[in-house]
Amino acid sequence: MARLSALGVAVLLHSVIGISYYYFFKMGRCSTEPSPLLGSWLFTGCVVAVLQAVRLIPRGVPNFTALLLETSMCCFVLDLMLTKLWCRIEGLVHCAIVGVLQICPVDDDSFLAYEYWTQATLTTVIGVCLLWVTLWALALPQRLRDELQSWRRACHRQLSRILFNGMEARPAPARQESALNFAA
Repeated sequence: MARLSALGVAVLLHSVIGISYYYFFKMGRCSTEPSPLLGSWLFTGCVVAVLQAVRLIPRGVPNFTALLLETSMCCFVLDLMLTKLWCRIEGLVHCAIVGVLQICPVDDDSFLAYEYWTQATLTTVIGVCLLWVTLWALALPQRLRDELQSWRRACHRQLSRILFNGMEARPAPARQESALNFAA
């Protein structure tokens, strides 16, 4: 599991400050149009959640070295996922929106406003869905463990009820007679 400090530094460097390997080699943004950032931030949350769940550095590596290695690996993975995967998703959404909006008879200002807000809505919905699926998938092993434990408890209760309730099912007068016989 990646350290939270390494993830925090990686998110700060990549997403807040904007240091990126990709932008050094290929200047520019994902899309030519200004696009909303909320979907991108939600996708960043997905990547950070996956990175937090995966062990990046084996045990036994000195702390400072491990922190530097984890930070650089997290930056690289964030950069790769955001520039290659999210830019593709954003580009597909943008092409679909432009294709649909070109059919509608609107003026240029309305077209740009519809384009921006439709892209904001769709990328946010996609980001929320991806984050939900990621968090659900990461919690699946714990949920399965909890369900298995709950199932074992229920089986144990049922088995105990079957086995031990049969012993207490004798009629009450018979118990009183045996207690009187024992006392006599």
